[in-house]
Amino acid sequence: MSLVRIEASDLRNIESASFTPSLRLNFLVGPNASGKTSLLEAIYLLGRARSFRTPQVNQLIRFGQPALTVMGKIEGDERSFPIGIRVARGQREIHLAGRTVQSSAELIRAFPVLIIQPASVTLLEGAPKQRRQFLDFGVFHEDPGYLDHWRRYVKVLSQRNILLRENRLRELPPWTHELARYGTIIANARQRYAESLEPFFWAMGKHFFSKAPFEIRLHAGWDTTKSLESILQQEIATDVRQGYTQSGPHKGDFSVILADRPVKAYLSRGQMKLLVYALLLAQSRLMEERTGAAGCVLIDDVASELDDHNKQRLLALLGEGQTQYFVTATRRDIIEDSLDSDAAVFQVEHGQLTRA
Repeated sequence: MSLVRIEASDLRNIESASFTPSLRLNFLVGPNASGKTSLLEAIYLLGRARSFRTPQVNQLIRFGQPALTVMGKIEGDERSFPIGIRVARGQREIHLAGRTVQSSAELIRAFPVLIIQPASVTLLEGAPKQRRQFLDFGVFHEDPGYLDHWRRYVKVLSQRNILLRENRLRELPPWTHELARYGTIIANARQRYAESLEPFFWAMGKHFFSKAPFEIRLHAGWDTTKSLESILQQEIATDVRQGYTQSGPHKGDFSVILADRPVKAYLSRGQMKLLVYALLLAQSRLMEERTGAAGCVLIDDVASELDDHNKQRLLALLGEGQTQYFVTATRRDIIEDSLDSDAAVFQVEHGQLTRA
């Protein structure tokens, strides 16, 4: 699915802006604080109903205004439909294909959006939660039943933790059984996804690294030489002391391995950033090939921490496939070599944009 029209109002420093992007490459060019990232945030809001810069979506509302709105039109798979979101203080409305929806899950499935930004390096260097979210986003788009399994798992996990804290051990067995059942389903789905993603990761990685392939090594959240149910049974006493369930896919993680060593142990920050680029672009390419839902990828500050050689490699890579890209840059000469008939350049100043 591609974004063919977007209108945003009262979002950060954007009073009102609208544009018709290219279905492939779009460059937003302008000085710092001109509104480029805010425009990416508007697109991300359309696909995720949240911001990639702050957990408080209300902070996106332009100062002194009661609400923000972002409206768009999506096309793909021989169909088109409107999509929109309105955020007021303590209130959020999501509109999809002429109806109001309550869950952002429908939005995420209709318009997949990925963000690559300077802070994305924390995907591999930061907390495991970010890597679980990365996996779950990918599995969600491949496995129609995954969201329901995850919701059931979370519900059972919450109830089991209550029983542990209240020391109601006689009531634990059925909850432990159900937690193990859904937890195993989730872990298996993540494993299948990682195996599907790996060859795409290799292909993307070869654009930046001579040493390949990298291995995605999944950690299920427990010792998989044993069943999850047996692990949960063994850990009951410790779980009671801690007041929560220690093992399961809610503790899952993954690492990237090269030559049987975690890459974060010896790659530079710049190399780690390239690896994150490869991983996120691989996710987009897999989505495009497997589900046909290419969606779009947002790249903020394309020149950040990239030398000219790798920057040009990255921009050349964006010309492949059917994914739609929105890329910000502070100067036009940064992206000049990547301009072709499929590319659109928009100049951004003071929250306003014009086609260059």
